[in-house]
Amino acid sequence: MSSAATSARAGLEVVPTGAALGAEVRGIDLRRLGEAEFAGILKAWHAHAVLLFRGQSLTPDDLIDFSRRFGALDHAPVQEHGQSIVAGRPELYIVSNVLDDAGKPIGSLGNGEAVWHTDMSYLPRPPKASMLYALEIPPMGGDTHFASMYAAYESLPRRCGRGRRG
Repeated sequence: MSSAATSARAGLEVVPTGAALGAEVRGIDLRRLGEAEFAGILKAWHAHAVLLFRGQSLTPDDLIDFSRRFGALDHAPVQEHGQSIVAGRPELYIVSNVLDDAGKPIGSLGNGEAVWHTDMSYLPRPPKASMLYALEIPPMGGDTHFASMYAAYESLPRRCGRGRRG
């Protein structure tokens, strides 16, 4: 099998990263997805766990509409300064180090940045996914990394209980 897989019926291209997880999805506009294209995206997500869509121009409502195709959305957690940053859109959470003219953060995490975490894992039923949409990307740094718990589990020796069902 080649490193790039194409879904002919959906007209999109899925290019695996070659790492334990992740693929880039090319040739689509997330604002105008047909059912066949979304089925291809869903299949790619199940196969690769993390998907990258470059060159998208989404409004907040476009992002919410695309996200809802995966299922019901959770409301974003209350931000540390106690504000709902995106009025009327409780599904959105802004991560930013930008300050407004009054010196107040426009988003959360700021220059402190987040350390290793899993999004909302403290909830009894955590969300099945998170969508990240970058509006501004620094020329260097600012990387987001992902880990595959499937790959971690599969790499455990059998004597550690891998493969046993509880």
